[in-house]
Order: sequence, then structure tokens, then C-alpha cells
Amino acid sequence: MSFSLAQILLFIIAYLTGLFAIAHLADRGIIPDRITRHPAVYTLSLGVFAGAMASNGVMSLAYDYGYNFLLYYVGVVLMFVLAAVLLVPLLRLCRLYQLASLADVLTFRYGSPVVGASITLAMCITVLPLLALQIQAVATSIQILAGGSSTLSPEGEHNGLAFLFCVIISVFSMLFGTRHASAQDRNTGLVTAIAFESLIKLTAMLALMLVAVFFVFGSFGEMEQWLLSQPEVSAQLAQPMRGNSGLILLLIFFAGAVCMPHLFHMAFAENTDSRDMRAATWGLPLYLMLLSLPVLPIAWAGIRMGHTLPLDYSALAIGMVLQSKSISAVAFVAGMSAASATIIITTLALANMCLNHLVLPLRPLQIERNQSIYSQLKWLRRALICVLILAGYVLFAFLNLGQSLTQLALVAFTGTLQFLPGIIATPYWPRGNHYGLIAGLMGGFLIWFLAMLLPLAGADIPMPLQILLGEVATGNNRQWATTAIVSLGVNSLLFMLVSMFTRTGEEEKVAADICSMDDLPRPTRKILSVNNAAEFAARMAGALGKHTAQDEVERALEELQFSIEEKRPYALRRLRRRIETNLSGMLGPSEAHRIVESAIPFVASDGDRDREDFYLLERNLEQSKPRLTGLAADLNDLRSHYRKTLDNLPIGACSVGDTGEILMWNQSMVRITGVAESDIIGSLLSSLPSPWSRILEEFFHSDASMRVKTEVTLPQGNKRWLGLHRTATDTLSNNNTLIVVEDMTDVQLLEEELLHSERLASIGRLAAGVAHEIGNPVTGIACLAQNLEYEKAPGEIQHMAQDILKQTERVNRIVESLMHFSHSGARTSEATLRSINLADCIDEAIHLLSLDRETKPAHFDNRCDRELLIVADSQRLLQVAINLLSNARDARTDGADVRIIARADEERVQIDIEDNGCGIPAEQQNQIFEPFFTTKDPGEGTGLGLALVFSIMEDMNGRVSLTSPLVDGPYPGTRFTLQLPRGRYDIDYDL
Repeated sequence: MSFSLAQILLFIIAYLTGLFAIAHLADRGIIPDRITRHPAVYTLSLGVFAGAMASNGVMSLAYDYGYNFLLYYVGVVLMFVLAAVLLVPLLRLCRLYQLASLADVLTFRYGSPVVGASITLAMCITVLPLLALQIQAVATSIQILAGGSSTLSPEGEHNGLAFLFCVIISVFSMLFGTRHASAQDRNTGLVTAIAFESLIKLTAMLALMLVAVFFVFGSFGEMEQWLLSQPEVSAQLAQPMRGNSGLILLLIFFAGAVCMPHLFHMAFAENTDSRDMRAATWGLPLYLMLLSLPVLPIAWAGIRMGHTLPLDYSALAIGMVLQSKSISAVAFVAGMSAASATIIITTLALANMCLNHLVLPLRPLQIERNQSIYSQLKWLRRALICVLILAGYVLFAFLNLGQSLTQLALVAFTGTLQFLPGIIATPYWPRGNHYGLIAGLMGGFLIWFLAMLLPLAGADIPMPLQILLGEVATGNNRQWATTAIVSLGVNSLLFMLVSMFTRTGEEEKVAADICSMDDLPRPTRKILSVNNAAEFAARMAGALGKHTAQDEVERALEELQFSIEEKRPYALRRLRRRIETNLSGMLGPSEAHRIVESAIPFVASDGDRDREDFYLLERNLEQSKPRLTGLAADLNDLRSHYRKTLDNLPIGACSVGDTGEILMWNQSMVRITGVAESDIIGSLLSSLPSPWSRILEEFFHSDASMRVKTEVTLPQGNKRWLGLHRTATDTLSNNNTLIVVEDMTDVQLLEEELLHSERLASIGRLAAGVAHEIGNPVTGIACLAQNLEYEKAPGEIQHMAQDILKQTERVNRIVESLMHFSHSGARTSEATLRSINLADCIDEAIHLLSLDRETKPAHFDNRCDRELLIVADSQRLLQVAINLLSNARDARTDGADVRIIARADEERVQIDIEDNGCGIPAEQQNQIFEPFFTTKDPGEGTGLGLALVFSIMEDMNGRVSLTSPLVDGPYPGTRFTLQLPRGRYDIDYDL
């Protein structure tokens, strides 16, 4: 019973056409997303790990090592059961930075393109035996089906049909494995087709198990009876592996779960939902357990039938012995589905690695600005797939059935074991560097190459290496086991020693922190060389082409939900990071970093010191809050508490970086300015709307630590008064400024009301004196008017009229002084600074105080220069003088003078008002200018006078200070000193 070559070819074409159809329907969305994106599809796609080794080679593994064949499955199961240890950190890293291969991960972690090239070259060499294994399994199966011979010989092998099979697989890989420009984009059709192949493989194996049990043995009971009658078979199953071979076998299959490129690609590059990984931690072990069930029944059936074919092809032998084409077809489907899936995914993963780490770094794409690189990348990737499949075929043809499937598998898995130290160090050993990784990889790879790969071609192991392996071998370990442990040991030792004695670069340290399981990305606040998002495409057009650059920028903007007009520095940094991440999935991390660094570099400043981007750090912490536990969670809660406290302060607070970038903007700032936090965080102070940009930027760049009162005119015409304070928050990596903004509008309005009220109260106290002062001239006017009625002489009439005018002027002067004094404190008034005569202002204040008849008369000694001018508001200075002179009059001893002395230099005038009273105690001097503080008896003072003096002097750009005591003795005295700008006759100041 046999098939013709034409039948076999048509069968292969029909099977792969079915896969084409499934992949096509999934890509077009005809197969609904609820199926293609179901976790079960992702889990089944991981069944790609079980290649021809699971359908064929595991049979001889069971014959050679008994129940230890289960280690092939247990190694992978153990890795996924312990997914939180290694797989989850790697998945987080791959998803965050769009890393699609093992070379991408190690290049990102160790920050050197040499690492990517080394890993890629080593991976291509180590995986060639795996590709040859798949091709050999299919080619030998074809030979068995076509010839129906009971033995195999190299001369009878149908290499031509095997080559045709490789061509068909290449076409499928090119059509459905390279549909996207980026290797990180999920190939829905490919994943669905591989999941379908895994399901076909499992179904075929279970069907072959039932055939073996019921058609060969008759039933499970009869199979058990046969085993009891074959003690040599039972003994073979139960025999232990010699030495430590069992543990080493478990280790290499454990490492293969993450080091083999096809499983890495399906586990990480094709993963779109982290929840799928959690489903795979139990789904894949279940799948592999079901896949392992048919192994022993099929192997036992082959032994019972006594076929002469290798045990690897026991399933085909059952069909041949039973003369059943359907059983043979099922066995062939099981092997072909396993082999084709492994070839497709392995070559796709290797093609991406070769493109990103060998082709592009050595020869960057040369394109015109108006060209697109997407099509070039696809065709390069397709060409690499063909080259890799051809390389696997060449090795298969060269070996010419010289090695069993198990031997090829052990060579390939032991080779990929060399990548395990670097992978484990990625999240767990920050001290490791690229020097150590490359040294360890070269040492371990060289031993593997000389002791395992070269012997496949018939070469002898070099004598020094034979001696080394012989010295290390213990417990009768087989040579592959000794080679595996020696190569891994040398690899790990070199990795650790070289890393410890060489310097780790800064980029490697940052990457090590990022890759750490318990660490979050630490975004830094650097200055970009672009000012808006629109410039990104123009900058990158030279490296990517105009259309590609535009597409990548638009893609990143859409993912971040930013607009093309975006100008905020923090948003531009996020856009740059997103573009680099997206390019990393398409070109690899090294090439993406090179393009972005050359096209959109950071501006070096302050010794290229990194500043942490606190806003992005807080966003990362908030997003990672569910994953934080223990002390990290407690610290984050504490941070959140203080952040909310700061955000809810009743006064405005904003943090500004040394470059003028706004890092924090609390809710009170939103209320004061009307600018939302989301609109301004990460922007520069200069981007604030008017008038806030002018006020805050001027204060930020000034040397002043505070401004007690700043007047702001809003666009609506309203006026507000703000108090500004600043403090520096220096750290090792940051030099930020905290600006506190206090809305003093209500306080200012209240002060003006109190000022006006105080003036009205003063007028009330002066009422009696005013009546007396006005009464005298009014009485004189009345008398003169009565005498005028009887006067006939013109000269006397004119003299009386002049006397009446003098008295009237006296009344007008008193009334005018009172009117000015009462109206100068209205809330709508604004300080009008102009040059005024100091002595005249002091005289007017003295005159107003003399109108108060209820106080004891006092002598005021005005010693001010009559020609001295100052810059002030005359009415407000009058209020200051009245308050200070009134206090000095009340504090003086009987008979003493109150002295007013003025001294001037070129710029300033100092005015001293002195009395010889009892002085002011030192403990009260710090409170003397506070509102409502008074030392007078209740009912004699409000405590507002000196507070208003302080406020008025601030408004007039002046200062007021206190000196007490002036002399020793019972009457030490007090001096209030005013300082104001000096005026000029030719200059009129008007603010």
C-alpha cells in the first residue's frame, strides 16, 4: 500500500491551501474577532513549540529514555506555570517597547547593536538543525508513503518533493507572515492558521492513539496485558536516565520555551492582551498533556507490530502494516502540520531578527524623500525567509538521513540554551553588561559548535575539548548532556566575571532599571530640538521617506490622542518616545534609536543632566497602582495623599522646571487663572494666556523671592491683586521652582474699604475742630457783611470785601483739605505717582491734625527741605503722614516736639518721624504693622493705622521701618522711617 508522488503533492497542496483559506478569512475579518482573538486561539498557537519532535521524534525519545520523554513537555509546562518569574516581565517589556524577538530584548537591555548582531548570528546557526529536523520528518514521511518500503535509505529519499514542500511553505510564510511592515503588528491570519494546525495535530495524534489501542491491541485492557507480557518494554520505560541527564534534559527544554525563536515569537510578538498569557499558563500545559497521551500507545503499537522503520515513524508504520491509507494520511497530517508550523514561525522570527540586526545596521535603507520603506521592508523580510528555509534544506540534504530526529533536536535545543543567562539577567541582574553577555555567549557557543554541531557533519571533537568534557562528565552522562552543562557553565561564568570587571554604561543602567520587575520606566525631562509635532515628519523624511515619516507621526499622534498642533514639551517627548517604540517594532531597537537620535536629537544643557519628568512618573504610578504591593504600595499611597493635599490647597501652587516647563498646577491655580491643568501641564510658562504668562514668567526669571502685591488686569477688564512667593526645590537631578500664588483681591478691597473708613473716622474726630475753625471766619464774614450795609465810603467797602474774601478762602481751604482726605481712599482709586513737595504735604497733615480740639495741642517741627520733591501719591502720603504724626503726638511726653526730618541722596528720600515717648517693646515690634494690633486702651484705637501705612507704602514703591528705642532713659522715643523715590521738577510719574 503506497501513494503516488502526485497524490502526495496534491495532498500537501490541498492541506496548505486550506491553511491559506483560514489565514485569509481571518485577515479579512470573515472569521469573527470573538474567535480569532479568543485566548484559546492564542494558547493553541503556542502549540507551535511541539513541532515534528512532538509528532515523530518523541517516539524514539520514549524508547531511549522511557518515561523521561515527558521532560520534553514538562520543561515548557514548567516555564508557563512559573510565568510570573520570567514570561510576564518579558511580556511587559515587549508590549511596552514593541520588542518582537529575543535579539530585540537583549539589544534593548544591553544597549549595544553588537549584542543584536551576535544573538541573531548565533540564533540562525543554532536553529538550522531544528529546520533540518522538520524538513527531514516530512521528507522521510513522503518517502515512506511513496515507496512503502520497510527500510529507509538515502538513495531512495525524495529530495525534490521535500524541496517543493519548502517552496510551498516559503510562499505561505511570505503571504501571511509579512503582511504588516512592523513585526510587532499581530498577524491575525497567521496566528489563526497556526492555532488550527495545532488543533489538527492534536486531533490526529489522539485519533492515532485510538487506532493503536483498538486496531492494534483491541482495547486498553489488552494493551495492559501485552505490557505485562513484555517485561523488557516495561523495564525500558522505567529505566532512569544516567547521571544528571534527566535534569539537563529538563533544563534545555525549559530554556527552549523562551529561547526558541518560534515560541518566543508566538508568545510575545503575537500577543495583544496580557490576559491571554494568564490563560496560557494553564491552557498550554493542558494542551501538551493531551498531546503527550498518544506517544506511548503509538510507540507500543509499533513495537508490537515489529516494523523495521525507525521508531520516529511508528504512526506511519501502523498505517502501512494495517494497509490503511486513511490511517497513513492521518499520521502524515500530524507530522506535516507540526513541521510546517514550526518552519513558518521559526523562519519568520529569524527573518525579522536578521533584517533588524544584520541587514539594516550594515546597510541602512537608501530611499528618496518621496518613497516609502514599507514595501522594501516586506520584500527584504520575504527574501530572508526564503534564504533561511533554503539554508535549512541545504543542511537537511547535506546530512542525508545521517542523524535521527532526536539527535537534531538535542543539538538545536542545547544551542539555544546559550541564550538563557542573558534572558534571566534581563529582569534580575542589573549589573550585567554587554561585554559580559557577548563574552559568555562566545564561550558557550564555541563549545557547543565544536562538540555538537560539527560532529553532525562527521568532524571529530578537538582533543582539548574532549579532555575537558571527559573530566567534567560524571555519572555516565551522555555526551550531549556533558556538553550542555559545560557550555552553559562556561557561558554563565564568563558573563558574570566580565560584567563584574568591566564598566556598565549609563544607557545600560537605565535599561536595567526599566527591565527590572519592580521598577517603572523613569521618563526624563530633556529639551527637544523641535517646537511642535508638525516638525517631526519633516525631520525624519530623510531616513524614512516623506510618506512613511508622515504615516508614522500620524500613527503615534493617534495612539497618544494628540493633535498635529501639539507644542507642549512633555507631549513632544512622549511623541518622540512613541515614534521610536513603533519604529523599533518595524526596524529593531538599534536602528530605530539611530534614526530618532539623528533626526530628533535632544538639546544638550547643564552637562546633559537628566531631569525626571514628574508628571509622567505620576501617570505611570497611577497606571501601575493595581500591581504595587507591600512597601511600594504604601509609598504610593503616601505620595497620593500629599499630592491630593497639594492639589487641594486654598492657595495656588505651580512647580516650574529650570527650563520654564510647568510640572505641577493645582486646582487653586485653575480657579485663579481659569486655565485647566490638562491644558497647561508640560507646557512652558510663555505659552500661558495673557496676562498670566507675563506675570509668572517675569517673576520666575527675577531674583525676587516674593512680591507682596501684584495688580493684574484681566482681558474682561476686571482687576485682581496677587501675592507671589517662590522657593527652589533642588535635588541631585532637578532644579525646580515652586511658585505660590495667593489671590489677595478680597484683602485689597477690604483694605481700601478700611482705609476709607479710617479716613471718615478721622474726619469724625476732627468735626469739633472743623466747626470751630470754620465758625470763626463765618462769624467774621457775618459781621463784615452787617457793617457793609452801613458803610458809604468806597475805600472802606473795598477793604471789607477783601476781608470777606480772605475769610472765605480760609473756609474753602479747610473744606478742600477735608474733601481730599475723605475721598482719597475710594476703592476705585489707583495710586497716581508723581513728583510732589514733601514739606507742603507734611504741613497739610499738621494743619489737619490741628483741627482736632479734643486732643492736647502739640508742636510739630517740620524740618523738611522746602525744595525737596518725592515720587508719591499726594493723598495717600497725606494719610500716612496723618497716621504717623497722630501716633507720635499721642506717644510724646508733655511739652515735647514731634520732629519730621528728611534726608536725600540721588535716588531715594528718607523721612524720619520721631517722638520722645516710652518706645515700643521689642516683642511687639514684629506685630506692629499687623491689622487690628494696638497697644491703646479699648475705644481709643482700631489697630488699622499702621497696617494701612504699610500697605500704602508698598503701593507707592516705598518702605516703612521702625526704630525703638532711640536713646537710653525713661523716654527712649520711637522713630518711623519712610523711604520713597526722589522726585524731579522736570519729570511727572504716572503709573
